[in-house]
Amino acid sequence: MKRLFSITLSIFMLLMISITALAEDELIKTEKDAVSAAKREIEVWKEMGILCPEVSFDGEPDAVVETEPSIGNDRWYGREFSHAYEVRWWMAARIGTELEVPAYGCNLRIDAGTGKIIHADIEAMATKDDEPASEKVLELEMRDPADPTKTVIEKKSIYFYDNFDDIFPADLSVDDFCTLLAKYWGFSGYTLAETVDEECFDEPVAPVEASSLLRDLPADTTENYYLTVFFEGDQEGAPVYISLHQFPGSVMLSAGVTHAVG
Repeated sequence: MKRLFSITLSIFMLLMISITALAEDELIKTEKDAVSAAKREIEVWKEMGILCPEVSFDGEPDAVVETEPSIGNDRWYGREFSHAYEVRWWMAARIGTELEVPAYGCNLRIDAGTGKIIHADIEAMATKDDEPASEKVLELEMRDPADPTKTVIEKKSIYFYDNFDDIFPADLSVDDFCTLLAKYWGFSGYTLAETVDEECFDEPVAPVEASSLLRDLPADTTENYYLTVFFEGDQEGAPVYISLHQFPGSVMLSAGVTHAVG
């Protein structure tokens, strides 16, 4: 028993030493580090041309959430997730329609080891100067103010916009975007899944050419569309997802390794 205890204690000590050494090698050790890295890396993305110069997140974030290393299930094709921090600025975007310039919100996942963005959800609110791209009329069942025992149908219009050029340059192609991401993440290239007959859970809405404008990707409103990309030098067989979203009054770009399938 003493020998077994000694062996167990030795293994535990080695494990703790390894974990400590790993933590010492990480660039991001605190929430404050994560916030500083998020602001710094957004500037890097802007300098590289991935994002528009106007994209900014001021003040303190709404939340900083630490995530421990883990292995994803089949919704991530078994991808290994590193120690990371999610840094979120969302509340500013909620008042975007009252401002003269777009207000932005985001959820940025910062890798603790490299200090880089490994996933980004970036939202831009439409302003009063933006024309709606489409309209959807909802029929809401409401209590009749004249007779509370009855209900009436009230129609309400919600509007969708196409202001993706508030987030990334309007002339940015799919090839430009993927090439820049590969450079940022240190990969040697990329392959669009649809060009190699790879299906990742969802049927493609339509084949996407690398020369297509990024803003022309089908925007996800109801069909749950996303573009699947394999980066050379990334975890083998693990896809990265890029998607555009249109919400009532705002648009969002999502790109990164932590986007679950579906």
